[in-house]
Amino acid sequence: MVRHQPLQYYEPQLCLSCLTGIYGCRWKRYQRSHDDTTPWERLWFLLLTVTFGLTLSWLYFWWQVRNDYDEFNWYLYNRMGYWSDWSVPILMTTAAAFTYIAGLLVLALCHIAVGQQMNLHWLHKVSSGLVESPL
Repeated sequence: MVRHQPLQYYEPQLCLSCLTGIYGCRWKRYQRSHDDTTPWERLWFLLLTVTFGLTLSWLYFWWQVRNDYDEFNWYLYNRMGYWSDWSVPILMTTAAAFTYIAGLLVLALCHIAVGQQMNLHWLHKVSSGLVESPL
């Protein structure tokens, strides 16, 4: 009589799949790794943290300057020659960028907490670099 080994069973780990999938676009099990994070990825985490701080301060500035929105719009009117309310689009864009960077930072901290290798997807690297550049 031939005895067969039972098949290896993997637990689905849905939360870990979503975490690594959203942060680094690594949806497959074999793409996840518990290896040490590379120095370049640590540098990207540092850049992400700095971008978060700058975006937070920029959002705080625009939130506090809300009493002076009219003066800002008058200044732009005198420079461009037509009236447009620029304060609200700037505030909304800043809030969206802050939310995006904060989400990436939370995902990175979750990677650190569960011991997964951080590997930020190139699209997130480009977008977080673009968020920081105008500041």
